[in-house]
Amino acid sequence: MINRFNDNLILIKNLCETLVIVAKRAFEDANDDSCKAIYYDMLKDISSYIKEIESEIESHKSKGKWE
Repeated sequence: MINRFNDNLILIKNLCETLVIVAKRAFEDANDDSCKAIYYDMLKDISSYIKEIESEIESHKSKGKWE
């Protein structure tokens, strides 16, 4: 059985980082406060996800589950 859990963490982290770039651009391009609020919330949530993923990666490393 192939353990892809580390690959999945990296993939999701990379996707989140890409989404941050797009959401920041969209925030700057937004033409009203309601759109800006959506992108702001997204950025806040994505930042939280990235921190959680990074913490999980460190946990895997400390447990010897990182290859």
